[in-house]
Amino acid sequence: MNLVAYLSIFAGAALEGELVYISAIQAARAGYVDLSGAIAAFFLGTFCTDWFYFFTGRKQGRRYLERNEKLQLKAAKIDHLLANYGTLLLLSYRFIYGFRIVLPLLFGASKLSSSRFLLFSLLSTSIWVSVYGWIGYYFTNWLLEQLKSGRVLILVLGITLFVVLIALVKRYLIKANKT
Repeated sequence: MNLVAYLSIFAGAALEGELVYISAIQAARAGYVDLSGAIAAFFLGTFCTDWFYFFTGRKQGRRYLERNEKLQLKAAKIDHLLANYGTLLLLSYRFIYGFRIVLPLLFGASKLSSSRFLLFSLLSTSIWVSVYGWIGYYFTNWLLEQLKSGRVLILVLGITLFVVLIALVKRYLIKANKT
């Protein structure tokens, strides 16, 4: 067992989630680490990170919010969202890009109970790890095959030409409307 690899996966979950996880899955595919060990290390790292931010928000959040008017408004919005869409928000926060740290902090600063956060943190982290694990395992293999065959290059060139064509048509239409 490569303890350093699993500790790196655990720590990487806190720093850069998706990229580290997909890399860990690929390392498991290549035989450097055990797949179930990589998944467990990542799950624990992600779960502990959420709890670190939740308890930071619980201990320091209200005091910090009292000094920052903009954040008070955001915290009130989170309280409102939790009241109206709590289950959905708690299940989906891991999937909302850019809010992986902010939402657990605000959850901690809110009136959300620790037991409710525990339940939904376990559920959402399990769902997230499953979804990204599947993507990391199957999609990256497909992507590597496409890169080796050259088909992705053709696709990228086609999309680039399409975007350029749209930009040129848009530019032409703007000029035509001005005259």
